[in-house]
Amino acid sequence: MNCDKELNLTHLKPKAQRWRMGLILGLLIIFSGINLGCNKEDDLDEYYVKYEVNSSTIYLGGKLNVTISTENNYNMTLSIDTRVPSETIIGPVEKGFNATLQVVKEGAADSKLTLYTKISVSKNGDPFALKKIDDSDALRNSAQINYTIDY
Repeated sequence: MNCDKELNLTHLKPKAQRWRMGLILGLLIIFSGINLGCNKEDDLDEYYVKYEVNSSTIYLGGKLNVTISTENNYNMTLSIDTRVPSETIIGPVEKGFNATLQVVKEGAADSKLTLYTKISVSKNGDPFALKKIDDSDALRNSAQINYTIDY
């Protein structure tokens, strides 16, 4: 009978060792996967910038030159009509991008012109969040705002 007990213990011992080794290997694989999944270099944030311009005046047919910074860090100038809201979206850009919006009345000065400007940012496909606004009711022929992405 002693032989049977030794034989049974001999068979049980390798099973218990295999079970422990399997558990240890499983935990190592899980922790390795978690650690690799948290690599910041593989998970870069993407931002999109929305520039908005609106104006008000009593005169018809006026033009505005709108200069914006693009995703390639170049300035792009657009010509838009006064009294017509305009928006332009650029991207993707990275954290630290300096978004600049400049508006200048084209041609002769307009003594009744008001300019409204906004810069909004979207991170990783989230809705746009307003980051900078100039909604002054002052009569003026130019306006400029900028925002550096820092989140």
